[in-house]
Amino acid sequence: MPDGTIDPTENYLLLEANGDAVELPGGAEFWQQLMSGKPEDEGIQRLMTSEHGRLLSVIERDADWVNWEMHPAGDEILMVLKGEMTLVFEEGSGERLVKLTAGRLAVVPKGVWHTARLNGPMTLLALTDGIGTEHRPA
Repeated sequence: MPDGTIDPTENYLLLEANGDAVELPGGAEFWQQLMSGKPEDEGIQRLMTSEHGRLLSVIERDADWVNWEMHPAGDEILMVLKGEMTLVFEEGSGERLVKLTAGRLAVVPKGVWHTARLNGPMTLLALTDGIGTEHRPA
């Protein structure tokens, strides 16, 4: 952050309950370290143990999510910055679809399994309470 700014597609932020904002590596490196369960980066280690901390990330995708995910510790806020996506919520014995276009956001309730389908390139801002997050193949 030599010029005092952060490219949110390159680096994410851990927003801690005490007001601290901790810069984390972003993109593929972040997800590889996080999914390993044994991250090398001290910031990602802090994220994995941060009670009530939130991850602020900007994600660029051009294909459907490969996993379902569920966040037991808190609601997730998802806002499409560019493009569009369809959120898929698992509810009871069926699915509920919510279409998100640029400038719109949705709240994913804690404990609800969800994934996303895309029609093309999309940029998403996510604010996630990630403690205890679970994943399974879509």
